[in-house]
Amino acid sequence: YCNRPLLQKLKAASESSACKVEMEERFCSVALDIIGKSIFNYDFGSVTSESPVIKAVYNTLVEAEHRSMTPAPYWDLPFANELVPRLRKFNDDIGLLNSVLDELIQKAKETRTVEDIEELEQRNYDQVKDPSLLRFMVDMKGADMDNKQLRDDLMTMLIAGHETTAAVLTWALYELVRNPECMKKAQEEVDRVLGGSDRAPTLKDVQEME
Repeated sequence: YCNRPLLQKLKAASESSACKVEMEERFCSVALDIIGKSIFNYDFGSVTSESPVIKAVYNTLVEAEHRSMTPAPYWDLPFANELVPRLRKFNDDIGLLNSVLDELIQKAKETRTVEDIEELEQRNYDQVKDPSLLRFMVDMKGADMDNKQLRDDLMTMLIAGHETTAAVLTWALYELVRNPECMKKAQEEVDRVLGGSDRAPTLKDVQEME
């Protein structure tokens, strides 16, 4: 579902001799979309568009990296968050993300299905309208769980999860390009499982790959 727009863009790029593609950026976008659907049941659509939420995610990540390399935490100084433009922008981005996550959490709580643990563990998520991790956590822990703790946990997965995934995919692709024999072996494995067709692989197909 989430990778189809990416594949369409890459196919169009491959047919243009003058087109260059920044794969890490593309992998970041598709990883963000996958996290959005699997964890929140929220469609970011970042492969095809750039919403304020997506911009806030990337800006927050840049600020987090900046702070990790800054020896003096100037953002803790009195009035710094009100006077420094960079910090004002960061606080606005965090406020937007918190607002979106709070809304998703509240919606999940309001539509909570009361089931015991055994029923939840045996739930067929292929038949569920909202199979997200957030849905499962709210159903499992109850409507009285702490919103802030849940929001902070989800924020960590959202901000940090997509970047690390994109980095691994980019490095794997780089190594395949550097090693044609490995690339050929991977292509042959895909052709074996898919029967040489151009259809998108399913979960069962991936499980059959060695």
